[in-house]
Amino acid sequence: MNNKPIRRFLRYALSASLLLVLIAGAVTVHAAFPGANGKIAFDSDRDGNEEVYVMNADGTGQTRLTNNPAFDGIPVWSSDGTKITFSSMRDGDFEVYAMNADGTGQTNITNNPGQNDYNSSWSPDGTKIVFTSLRDGNSEIYVMNADGSGQTNITNNSAWEDEAVWSPDGTKIAFSTDRTGGNPQDHEIFVMNPDGSGQTNITNNSEPDGSPDWSPDGTKITFNKRVGLNHEIYVMNADGTGQTNLTNSPTNEGTTVWSPDGTKIAYAGYRDDANNQDIYVMNADGTGQTRLTNDPAYDSYPDWQPVFNFNGFFQPVDNLPTLNLVRAGQGIPVKFSLNGDQGLDIFATGYPKSQYIACDSTAAVDGVEVTLTAGSSSLSYDPATDTYTYVWKTDKAWANTCRQLVVKLNDGTYHQANFKFK
Repeated sequence: MNNKPIRRFLRYALSASLLLVLIAGAVTVHAAFPGANGKIAFDSDRDGNEEVYVMNADGTGQTRLTNNPAFDGIPVWSSDGTKITFSSMRDGDFEVYAMNADGTGQTNITNNPGQNDYNSSWSPDGTKIVFTSLRDGNSEIYVMNADGSGQTNITNNSAWEDEAVWSPDGTKIAFSTDRTGGNPQDHEIFVMNPDGSGQTNITNNSEPDGSPDWSPDGTKITFNKRVGLNHEIYVMNADGTGQTNLTNSPTNEGTTVWSPDGTKIAYAGYRDDANNQDIYVMNADGTGQTRLTNDPAYDSYPDWQPVFNFNGFFQPVDNLPTLNLVRAGQGIPVKFSLNGDQGLDIFATGYPKSQYIACDSTAAVDGVEVTLTAGSSSLSYDPATDTYTYVWKTDKAWANTCRQLVVKLNDGTYHQANFKFK
């Protein structure tokens, strides 16, 4: 058996070295938050040691983001797709780092010398990060604020706990543990509440189960299951029922991540070369398995970037090319959805903003039926309707002119609506 695909299982054979224990435990965890499909982050040793890379969803444009002689790997996208956390040994032990999507601003956020912190997963609102730590003498699940403050143990168990991943709605955390049966290889998948309460076993299998990943709608969980001497990718309902083998391969398959739109699953595996792990993608039902990386290096731990699923403005604002007719000086409720609660820090710096445009007489003109008293512009989110509302404060001096409202989101996308003021 080639031991590289599932490093967690290496720790049982190589436990003499703390580094090997950590590498063994460092199996990627994900946050499959809803949205459109962005880039895929992964790690690779193609440049002599493991670094973090990104590529397009079809495997093109493979680009290195980290460049350090120490181990950098296990990348995980934030829920808004603008940040990546990763595990690094550049400080002499494992620490959780965060960086911007382009690799800039690499910062140690656990900053806990000699204690070994690794594996991370973001909460859906981007305010919390769950991670694994050995600071208590065994592997435990911790949660911290996104800036690294408030680090708190939420499992408090003498067993090995690892691979924690937040559900897309933020109500549950899935993780793996060897607390059942006393056999260190008998890992099972548990779920718990974000404060660590309600810890429940959902797999109950005789062979090791690990590396859980939630589907973007929260109804399914993919996981890695040992079948004899082989490791396969399975999917199950969120309560553990309906466990189904998706890969059915004679080779070892590793960690998984759902695409943000829920139609695809990326994974690391040895399907085409028993001595070389690459990144693959398949349909959510296991069909259409396609190789994305193809080089002699060890490519592993894919994670898929969510980008906001913006489908246009809602009434009372009409989308381009219509000119929305409104009285100058009124507040305009600009409504839209991003397919779930993405928090309130969704706008790029300096946006939304407006700019003067010529009033095109050929454009359709439609009056804005609902306006609000002008005040300070504000943003709110209504979970009942999955709707963001940005109240745009307009100026009385804009009467008899036309302007374009420009909304730039943190995923880099621009969205515009045109207005004619009376």
